[in-house]
Amino acid sequence: MVPPRPARVGTPARPQPHRFPALRLIPRARWTDTADQAPFAGPRGSRAHGETHRMLLVGVESLRPGMTLARSVLHPDRADLLLLSEGYVLDAPMVDHLRRHGVTHAWIAFPGLEEIENRVSERVSRSHIELCQVLARSVDTLEHRVSVKTNVHHYKKAVHHMLADIVDHPDHDLIVNQLKLCGPRLVGHQANCAYLALLVGAHLSGYLRSQRRALPSDVAENTGQLGLGALLHDVGKLAMPDELRTASVLDAQAEWPEYRYHCQSGYQEVRDHVSPVSASIVLHHHQRFDGTGFPAVHKGMTPTPEPLSGERIHVFARVVAVIDVLDHLLCPGGRPVPTIIAMARLRSPRFNGWFDPVILETVLKLIPPFMVGQMVTLSDGQQAVVTATHPDAPTRPTVKPLTGTVGDRDARVAARPIDLRMTRRLQIVAVEGTDIRRYLTEDAPTVAA
Repeated sequence: MVPPRPARVGTPARPQPHRFPALRLIPRARWTDTADQAPFAGPRGSRAHGETHRMLLVGVESLRPGMTLARSVLHPDRADLLLLSEGYVLDAPMVDHLRRHGVTHAWIAFPGLEEIENRVSERVSRSHIELCQVLARSVDTLEHRVSVKTNVHHYKKAVHHMLADIVDHPDHDLIVNQLKLCGPRLVGHQANCAYLALLVGAHLSGYLRSQRRALPSDVAENTGQLGLGALLHDVGKLAMPDELRTASVLDAQAEWPEYRYHCQSGYQEVRDHVSPVSASIVLHHHQRFDGTGFPAVHKGMTPTPEPLSGERIHVFARVVAVIDVLDHLLCPGGRPVPTIIAMARLRSPRFNGWFDPVILETVLKLIPPFMVGQMVTLSDGQQAVVTATHPDAPTRPTVKPLTGTVGDRDARVAARPIDLRMTRRLQIVAVEGTDIRRYLTEDAPTVAA
């Protein structure tokens, strides 16, 4: 039974259309590899057909004129709008424009890093962007109160594509890279949660079977309903004022009844158009394993509504509960933080009792604290780039040291990689200029006491 709606505190302001600065934006129905289809592409023939990408993930503050894009850059608030095409050589005005538009990272061409291309799945990236595009288009209509029914076919199709690509490309650290390159916040958050939920679900097959024993194994393991529910979990926020729409469960507004009602309003929006399982995710993604979450519901014959706890919460809703918090930790206030910091905060005492322990541990083991292609600083002062991660030693990836400054003609990457598992004299101490030493342990990131 859905709890009653709280009293309204005011009529939400009608959302105003987004206005973009002067930078030319190119609508794209689909993201393509063909650089010469966009006016910002680099010179024709500047990269031989079929040549391997050699690339580095660079924070926007480190972008410099003369750098060449190894991947197209999308508008962070509109995933269906292309800012710059792959192959474009940056100049000073364009670097400034990217910063003003809120772009946080870009893939930059860099020699000697061929192995990164082998781990960066173009199809997985496109699948995520397709999700953002579908959501961005439908959010505009939903804000004008068009039913989810109008768009549910497109959602299901996008989730199906995403699930297929995750199965074909299980290199999960690269998907986490992509999370920080696609927005806007509400649209990006929902797309990120769908991706991460499907990724985690793919590694929980045995647990899903044990939690859904009444179903045949192939049905119990099928995570299509999980992906759809994760994609729509915050649809109830669309009709809220901006202050609540952009808030998360980590903010003070999460205690307001008006904020908490987005679970019920979202459920009312979707329940006639998606499966009961997907609708349950929308309703219960803020339940906590210890029973301190929301909304309160009637359980059996109990006269007073109470939050759900433990295995009373559907296992898919338990997955989304973890993923929802993680994505907000990865990008608090719309500004990305190093993954190692987000993962450390996820396992901090603040969240004791919130999550299913099996699902939490799966997430912590699955998502590496350092991302392939990321620039880091070693304890001897060297700059390096992460080229491989290791589940057995997550804080000790394989890196290649850099010489010179990225963007300069004399910049080089070492030919021989360093496996940090094999040496105790070196460790990573900073990520893109952020000191992360307090978050390091030998086995996994944690928050120091």
